[in-house]
Amino acid sequence: MAGRIDYEERKEYKKERYQELAEKSREKSQQHYEQYQKMSNAIPLGQPILTDHYSANATRRGYQKMHSQFDKSIEADNKAEYYDNKVEAIENNNSISSDDPQAIEKLQARIEELEKAKVEVKARPHEWYELQYLNADIRRAKDRIKEIEELEELQFEDIIFTGGKAILNREINRLQFLFDTKLDEETRTLLKKHGFKWSRYEQAWQRLYNRNGIYAVRYVVEKINERSE
Repeated sequence: MAGRIDYEERKEYKKERYQELAEKSREKSQQHYEQYQKMSNAIPLGQPILTDHYSANATRRGYQKMHSQFDKSIEADNKAEYYDNKVEAIENNNSISSDDPQAIEKLQARIEELEKAKVEVKARPHEWYELQYLNADIRRAKDRIKEIEELEELQFEDIIFTGGKAILNREINRLQFLFDTKLDEETRTLLKKHGFKWSRYEQAWQRLYNRNGIYAVRYVVEKINERSE
């Protein structure tokens, strides 16, 4: 079966992590605002800065610290909103990921919905483009199913090269480069150019497992071998 075996777990973990970050940011925002209020209450209402007085510089620094707390409160509140939006995006995301082990079943269900929508459109007066768009969506969903089914039939053998190896990690549905030593800038650029990203968690350069990914692996390996000759 294609996809990541831990797809739902990772999705839920990501959601919980964003919720945790949002809550921490809200707490920080409240703390900074309370500190701002405390410092503000300590300054007599309407008290001017006595420019010729020895305390002028200290007073200015006090105002700066007070306003800094307010700015930090706003910044933390904005971060909380950012993470809240991340959570909402995960909850409302209806796209079907190739990482989802149930991708084929979900795509088939979507095709059924689109076919029903076509029947409803045909039964009433409609614009010329409505059926065209529905047919295009159905075609894309069928192409995705075909791509995933072909992916399950693809074969990829580990490739050993000077300084590392390229492997297929089926559990996470990723093609990975594992290197023996720290990479030079030229190799990192080569990997990035062909869609590979560094995963700190996996300690590997990786990209989604698909036909294009296999081509990219072979090309990168070829270029690395050319440089080592």
